[in-house]
Amino acid sequence: MSNPMVIVNEVSKSFGEIVVLQGVSLTLDRGEVMCVIGPSGSGKSTLLRCVNHLEKTDRGVIIVDDHLIGYRREGDALRELRESEVAVQRADIGMVFQRFNLFPHMTALENVVEAPIGVRREGRAAAQERAMDLLERVGLAHRVNSYPTMLSGGEQQRVAIARALAMRPKLMLFDEPTSALDPELVGEVLDVIRDLAADGMTMMIVTHEMAFARDVANRVVFMDHGAIVEQGPPEQLFGAPREERTRTFLLRSQDGAAQGT
Repeated sequence: MSNPMVIVNEVSKSFGEIVVLQGVSLTLDRGEVMCVIGPSGSGKSTLLRCVNHLEKTDRGVIIVDDHLIGYRREGDALRELRESEVAVQRADIGMVFQRFNLFPHMTALENVVEAPIGVRREGRAAAQERAMDLLERVGLAHRVNSYPTMLSGGEQQRVAIARALAMRPKLMLFDEPTSALDPELVGEVLDVIRDLAADGMTMMIVTHEMAFARDVANRVVFMDHGAIVEQGPPEQLFGAPREERTRTFLLRSQDGAAQGT
């Protein structure tokens, strides 16, 4: 058996006096899709940002693909890596944010080829060929020369996914990838993520789309107040949650979805 792709061990994080993560531990197997759900402020996004060291942990360690993220061991101590060393680690971890963060002065194609050429040192011709394939994969072959202002929110987010995939990541992180989209555009982004899951991509997805989590996840993690309350396969967590806090959250989510229809 190979080691898990991600190991989070007793990770804690505070912003000033606000405790955001409280000793969180979990593992993510290779090829597994994990959806992280919970109310706003429960620490979901912070956990994701700690996995690629966009946020520094206060305590605990995170290991991705057998590599300690953000630090090196020196005896019994941990010493933080230089930013250039962290950047090398991040190259293997794709991340898609709530906001698309595309370069506004670059076309869709240019946005996708930028990192493979600049970070991976790929040749331009090879990078462009792969970028074209990825944009076709996310349904945007006809938009390769469009600038972000010419694209819908759903199209911009699909470009952002293609851009992350262009780095050939071992792990994909999605932080509420549909929260900034109009409702009619949500489905086109979720369909792309479903395709990645079908292809065996290892993914951690923070989402408020409960039906999507039930459909695509191998495991669902429910967080509240910076801690993991419950986790399990979607049929168990959604169908027969063990914790009262989980049941309450899911009932409120169902009520909110019903009111939105």
